Amino acid sequence: MSTKKGAVHRLLATTRQLVGNVAGGLVMLYVVLRPDRAGSERARKNADVLIAACRAFQAKHGRFPATLEELVPGFLSELPRAKYDGPHFGFTYEPNGDSTRHVLGWTEVIPFGRPFYVLEEDRWGYLD
Repeated sequence: MSTKKGAVHRLLATTRQLVGNVAGGLVMLYVVLRPDRAGSERARKNADVLIAACRAFQAKHGRFPATLEELVPGFLSELPRAKYDGPHFGFTYEPNGDSTRHVLGWTEVIPFGRPFYVLEEDRWGYLD
């Protein structure tokens, strides 16, 4: 009888340990892969700030800025941050060659997932 009890206790202990390991692994996976909600909200708010500054620039100069840097210091004290920093993940601003479309974008989810806003069309879009 005592060997059966010992086997049951070992089985329960092993099961508890396995469940704990799985639960811990799932928590770690969530922490690593969870969306950065605060960063996403900051990027969207900062995009709205940039869009407003571009519109103010247009109202004053009759055109949209050629670069975001043209907004500093006349319209913004400094350029706001996107969700991520860096030349490939921060805010991008790309007027095309004939300046008929000005597109503001940023990386929301690395490596893909890029919201963008077209100033002339007053519309949001999403790539990838």
